Amino acid sequence: MRIALLMKTYSLSRGGGEYDLVRLSASLADRGHEVHLFVNKIEGERDPRLTFHPVPMNNLWAPLKIRSFARNAPRAVAESGVEFDVIHSMTQCFPSDLYWNGGGLQINWIPARYGVGALDRAWLNPRHAANLWVERKIFEPGNYRQVVCLTQMEKETILDNYGVPEERFHVIPNGIDPARFNLHVNNRFREEVRKDLGLQADQTMLLFVGTDGVRKGLPQLLRALGRLSPKFEGLLVIAGNDPPERWAGEVRDNGLESNIRFHGREPMIERLYSAADLVMMPSIFEGYGNVVPEAMACGRPVFTTRWVGASDFVTEGENGWVISSCEAMEEYVDRLTFALHQANLPMMGLQAAEAVRTFTWDWTVSELEKVYQLIVEERRRS
Repeated sequence: MRIALLMKTYSLSRGGGEYDLVRLSASLADRGHEVHLFVNKIEGERDPRLTFHPVPMNNLWAPLKIRSFARNAPRAVAESGVEFDVIHSMTQCFPSDLYWNGGGLQINWIPARYGVGALDRAWLNPRHAANLWVERKIFEPGNYRQVVCLTQMEKETILDNYGVPEERFHVIPNGIDPARFNLHVNNRFREEVRKDLGLQADQTMLLFVGTDGVRKGLPQLLRALGRLSPKFEGLLVIAGNDPPERWAGEVRDNGLESNIRFHGREPMIERLYSAADLVMMPSIFEGYGNVVPEAMACGRPVFTTRWVGASDFVTEGENGWVISSCEAMEEYVDRLTFALHQANLPMMGLQAAEAVRTFTWDWTVSELEKVYQLIVEERRRS
């Protein structure tokens, strides 16, 4: 097939949607498809098998950036002169054949971040208003043929708020790369990495992965650790690009100076998964959260919130914990205290690995190809 993928940035160094674009485009090329990328920015080396098309975007003001890419990306596809079998949007733009809701929904994110009633006030914030306008347009009839969601939570939100027919939906979680994320990483890396971190054999290591600590719930995690009784004697390793000085005040105020290690970005994140005893993903809101299935595949139980899409994989008390919100501090401290005193974390980790065993990236791409085929058949009929 000849496939167009639409995304703001192609980057070899970022996570999230940019990471998904890189690996999806490579996987489709591996399978013999002709892949064209319509992007505004390229960071890192290009895959020579891919054809890149520039998309102009107004970067002067966030609302203009949002609206301009939403309009310009489909326009660039039309002006390319290429006849595509499938036009696959991986970000907020319309129209397209397939909208892949990989980054979450604004209608979920705004109230999760700013509280009940925030949607009623969203029109007073130009950036929020622009995001909500584009999101609403994406789901108008004629602006999509099929919709892929990564989680059931996102599907239900779209059904409840945007009136998309259920037969147009496909829930396809992001799979993991089993060559990287597997139980063997423990034998390969655990002892070495824990030694490098200065951990004692019986010392608990928590792992927090991600940049934008505010959205991912880092302040609340630090407060919860500071309130534990007895005092937290383990080590929280923070992996990501946030500068340590940004969080120095929170660390100091919660008495955690000797319990925190800012690791920076880790390209081989499976090394840190292997060293951890419990992986923390306590985001305010996360459309999916690749960290959850990756960590579970490496045999690590996960502590997360119901606002993280990939919490679908977590069964409370069996392979991890899911709290109602990172703002529910009493619940947070209670469940974290319980988790840290579990002697069976390794057994929970084995159950975590089993829960995500079938969700490989190869499976994800195969499921997407089935949706592509539906689109091709629909195009032929129309």
